[in-house]
Amino acid sequence: MKVLGIAGSMRRNRNTDALVGAILDVMTRIEPSFEADVVHTADLDVHPCRVVCHEAHCSVERFRCSISDDVGGVLDRMVEADALILAAPQYFRGPPAGFHTLIERLISMAYFHETAGHPAEGSPLLGKPCGLVGVCEYSDPQLILEYLRDVCALLSMNVVQLRTFPYLGVGAHGAVDQDEVFRPLDRTAELATGLIDAARAYRARGTA
Repeated sequence: MKVLGIAGSMRRNRNTDALVGAILDVMTRIEPSFEADVVHTADLDVHPCRVVCHEAHCSVERFRCSISDDVGGVLDRMVEADALILAAPQYFRGPPAGFHTLIERLISMAYFHETAGHPAEGSPLLGKPCGLVGVCEYSDPQLILEYLRDVCALLSMNVVQLRTFPYLGVGAHGAVDQDEVFRPLDRTAELATGLIDAARAYRARGTA
């Protein structure tokens, strides 16, 4: 099985990366058959959606875009994975521009096909288990976790929630190794085990 983390921070090896890495470490330790990989949006070539729908664009071919950059490759890797982790810090009440641009493109490829009058089609990410990680410095991570939950809803993915606070996913305020309120490093183990169970069920449905 495969698990793919998408780390939306513009800085490598900081809090967001640490939490994604911790979740993947637990998953591969519990289930060695998992192939774990991480996409860092800071390393991607991602262009904004042009919002111009014609025969060469996603209004005709669902989840296919005429812009030549890294978005299509990321989507292919998301489709191949049995479980996903969406992780982002909160900058100015939203995620970093690079991460948001990737998300905007993915959502647009679904939205504009439907608004062009085509019959509804299933998302290639339908029901895929997804764990959420939200990090902030000066405010509550609930806002970025809610943003990530909405992304999953628009792409028809299944959010794997926690049984403990903050419930939507792993949240962190400030340095992850010093946060005694959200206790993000403790929560990574809970999310990892939840993702493993959800990924097994997802794979079983696909092979049934």
